[in-house]
Amino acid sequence: MRTAPPSALASLVRPNPRRVLTLTEGVQMSMAKPFVLEPARTILRQCLNVRPGENLLVISDTGTVAYGEAFVLAGNELGAEVVTTVMAPRTKHGEEPPATVAAAMCAADAIVAPTTFSVNHSEARLAASAAGARLIFMPDVCDDVFLDGSLDIDFMERKAVIDQVARVLDNGTEVRVRSPRGTDLWMSIAAKRAVPQSGICHEPGTISPPPCIECAVAPDEGTTTGTMIIDGATVPGGPVTEPITATFEAGRIVALDGGAEADRLRATLDGYGDPNMYCPVEMGMGMNPKARIGQGGPLEDEAEFGTMHIGIGNGITFGSSIRAPGHCDLVMRDAVVEVDGQVLLAECELHLP
Repeated sequence: MRTAPPSALASLVRPNPRRVLTLTEGVQMSMAKPFVLEPARTILRQCLNVRPGENLLVISDTGTVAYGEAFVLAGNELGAEVVTTVMAPRTKHGEEPPATVAAAMCAADAIVAPTTFSVNHSEARLAASAAGARLIFMPDVCDDVFLDGSLDIDFMERKAVIDQVARVLDNGTEVRVRSPRGTDLWMSIAAKRAVPQSGICHEPGTISPPPCIECAVAPDEGTTTGTMIIDGATVPGGPVTEPITATFEAGRIVALDGGAEADRLRATLDGYGDPNMYCPVEMGMGMNPKARIGQGGPLEDEAEFGTMHIGIGNGITFGSSIRAPGHCDLVMRDAVVEVDGQVLLAECELHLP
């Protein structure tokens, strides 16, 4: 049996000065994809405002390790105390992470989670936010997100706009959504507060999923009524080629009509085994001018400026009392959004007071 020389054993226990790797050294020693490094820097610096000495947790899974590695390197460069976890991919959005990951989330100052499925709609995320962690989550992460320019925006400028939209929603009592294809949907929002997701997470407990920046609000439970023409995308699922007609009555989808994509959506929702998957818990407006449906995966499908999406299922993130084992988003193009009878969004333009 070979043993290490005394000098090597000593190095294992002797305190060594902490040395931060340069990005060049780090790339050579890791699985990180080089083109992810600059966007990772932007996210950690501009979006999360990571500071030297902060506890930064990087959550990835076995399918997204290369993206996580880039954030580890960028975090080390910033002087953060970086811890990384690699878990088995979850099977759906909102599924709870392992207990060890959940515990680490509550101990972190800042978290970035490039994963296959979202950690957002989970009790673990809620607990981490309550503990003060700032969280950037990037579900369905893919190469295109880092290559197509959707992260190359001024997040602070967009935050100012999104905050104005949030104030309109906070002061409103009802929302009507229409579209040229026939959407006509009504909901009360009188008892809910807006949930702005600008990509900026500088305050304790804030969350956002860049490049998916949006402004959302939960409908009051049991109020959403009307028809929605889903002609953008479903998340999960991807871009829609044949529009799906969703009929809402008293805060629930009662019919999904269309072709094969409507059948797939119905099968997806039924697969969760919970009728609450048909309940609307979010009305969100995409706010990223560089995002495009079908361009960078699901992160961009609901972020394109001028679109509106209805989130269904688990409403934990949006202040809804509805709980379900997953969360799905239904995206429509060319949205006209009215709040208390006043047009807020039409023809890809905001009409702010």
